[in-house]
Amino acid sequence: MRVGLVTSIPRGGPLEHAVLLARDLVGLGVDVRAVAVDERAASRFAAVGARVAVLPLERPFDPVGAVRVHRFLAGVDVIHTHDRRSGLWVRVVPRVGGPLRVHTLHGLPEPFLTDAAPSLKARVAYRGLDRGLRRFTDVLVTPSHAMAQLLAERVGYDVGELVVVPNGVDVPDAALPRGDRVGTIALLEPVKGLEYLIEAARRLPDTRFVIFGTGSQEAELRARAAGLPIEFAGYVPGAQALRQLSIFVLPSLMENSPLAMLEALAAGIPVVASRVGGIPEYAAPGTATLVAPRDPVALAAAIAELLADPVLAGQRARAGREAAHERSAVRTAERMLELYAGALSRRASR
Repeated sequence: MRVGLVTSIPRGGPLEHAVLLARDLVGLGVDVRAVAVDERAASRFAAVGARVAVLPLERPFDPVGAVRVHRFLAGVDVIHTHDRRSGLWVRVVPRVGGPLRVHTLHGLPEPFLTDAAPSLKARVAYRGLDRGLRRFTDVLVTPSHAMAQLLAERVGYDVGELVVVPNGVDVPDAALPRGDRVGTIALLEPVKGLEYLIEAARRLPDTRFVIFGTGSQEAELRARAAGLPIEFAGYVPGAQALRQLSIFVLPSLMENSPLAMLEALAAGIPVVASRVGGIPEYAAPGTATLVAPRDPVALAAAIAELLADPVLAGQRARAGREAAHERSAVRTAERMLELYAGALSRRASR
């Protein structure tokens, strides 16, 4: 089988998922081509065995870029897009036969992340245009049942048209050595709720914290954390960052299937996270401490409990690794390949 994976973002969970998927599809004997937004992303796809092209879909209106993507992917059996812009420009081009079109909805669009009513522009863009592209899509994927339900409630998709394929990560042969700081790995964006981690840190003055990642809120968060024992470490590769943590914290306001949290569970790092979106599906009871979002008091208490009780922390770490084995990256690729093959077979039999 020949599969084309298309991304148009330089960082974030959808890109990480696509790189892992490319690697494991190659390992399963699939001929993979990948479209990347820049040389850095392209090098990651190339390193895992994909044939890659840098074809940035940089503008909201980019038909020339769309044509270039389709030319590069000519002859593939499946085109699988992983973010809104790539999904738009792959699916909007008229289809006459051609490859199977698969699109993964990795999360809610930003205007629909809260219960507040989205603007008219957002409703037109997402409930109109994005949902309207459904008729040009053979398979719509999302990584959690919770996200499928939210996409139906807030954006207007039909739950029955969304196929849930859980994301997975690599599970190390042994738990990583634990560091001496409490922290997170996240984009520094509003949806990650990092201000609540900072307020939790304010209640734990004798604990050292670290935040790995970059994003639009960095200056604001640094100002909020002034005087607290919190380091902003910027981008650090996941395994290297996890080795510095004794506890991983994810105080997000909404999540689908956070890869950083999955990597922490797989590495044997105890986890504290918000009980939102798909997190409870990936952090079953006993594998992590889940608290209500926007509650720095509960967040601080959960962190303090794990710091004070190494036996409990060890139990959570072992349970997290066991759960991660059931959701490995290879298993995700196997499920995706089964999905491609089934959809192609159904289309051929019509």
